[in-house]
Amino acid sequence: MTLDEDKAWVLWPEYFDIDRTRDAGRKVSKKLSISNPNVELIAKAVKQMGLEYKIETDKSYPGNWYNHTGRVLVEHSLPKTLLMLKVGQALIKIQRS
Repeated sequence: MTLDEDKAWVLWPEYFDIDRTRDAGRKVSKKLSISNPNVELIAKAVKQMGLEYKIETDKSYPGNWYNHTGRVLVEHSLPKTLLMLKVGQALIKIQRS
């Protein structure tokens, strides 16, 4: 499948930041979160899953608008909740290696 930017899922590093609360933007459990996630790590996890993606470094998470951490657009081939769980698992493996 190819990346359609208009229909792509958006993954922000804040979704996977163990130091954030759910209210502050973390979307996955602490077991699937890491310290200091960034778009490069998320892209690496998505690439390992064989999905198309695009990194946008000039974007900022709305709840953290003053910090331009960027975001990753991912092809719309899985439900977003499942995608976030799989990316979280991949990030844990990447961080351990």
